[in-house]
Amino acid sequence: MSSLTLFIGSKNLSSWSLRPWLLLKHHGLAFREVLIDLYRPDTRSRILEHSPSGRVPALLHGSVRVWESLAICEYAAETFALPGAWPMDPAARAFARSIASEMHGGFADLRKELNFNATRDPAPLAVSAAAQADIDRICAIWCEARSRFGWQGEWLFGAFGIADAMFAPVALRFTAYAVKLGRTEQEYVQRVLAHPALQQWIEAAAMETPPPREEPVAAAPVKPGVAKPEVAAAAAAPPPAAIEQQPAEQKPAAAEPAKAAEDDIGDDELPPTPVRSATKAAAGDSRKPQESKPGAPSRVRSVILPSD
Repeated sequence: MSSLTLFIGSKNLSSWSLRPWLLLKHHGLAFREVLIDLYRPDTRSRILEHSPSGRVPALLHGSVRVWESLAICEYAAETFALPGAWPMDPAARAFARSIASEMHGGFADLRKELNFNATRDPAPLAVSAAAQADIDRICAIWCEARSRFGWQGEWLFGAFGIADAMFAPVALRFTAYAVKLGRTEQEYVQRVLAHPALQQWIEAAAMETPPPREEPVAAAPVKPGVAKPEVAAAAAAPPPAAIEQQPAEQKPAAAEPAKAAEDDIGDDELPPTPVRSATKAAAGDSRKPQESKPGAPSRVRSVILPSD
């Protein structure tokens, strides 16, 4: 039995779990995988048995426990001397670490509006100016990495590394929501989706029940620099002190847009609290198992896109 155990969330929903899982698989490291279904009454308590933050993923290696995706990737790279995890060149390594950290802590609007769904049938979805800015920034990152450092190989910095693992879920997102990309970005997405381990993840995700969560309510596109009327009105009048001091998840439902807290971090790394669960139950949860119909097509699909 392997001395490594990786605790992950549902593969259809947990983009954060995909990151270290993909890095370990790429390098052929043997590890025991423990999947904890999200959106279950005991989800949080089960995760807390293995992760002190109450979030997934988490890695157990003997007496060493590591949580947070980026920290797990770095621990594995250092402990097992994974080749190419970070580039050897100092300038490239600094760039790789910067963009990996930016991916870990940024792009909240992209996550919020284009929910991670590993088996979503590709279809476009209108996004806000803020989410589009996130998309443009990611495309710029990929293009710069490929042009400056990736010319000696197929990945962002030549060899597959931590930066590629961190951005892999974005490639799935761009495919699921049919995001229009330039040639360099499209080629990179194709390369990520063709990775055998990524294909394995998608096939496993397609077999999970319940099916993916409901589609988010798309944010109306907003022109850059033009505030929505309701946002401008809210900015003009400060909120009541009682609401301002409440934790975000205890605010009245009308105080924030639907699904505002339902990005990857909310779903992957911070399982539903009793307050959220009660809210979902009151509103009606559409994520119930669907009856399979005779002759219905399999959810397993090829994600290798045709060449330009």
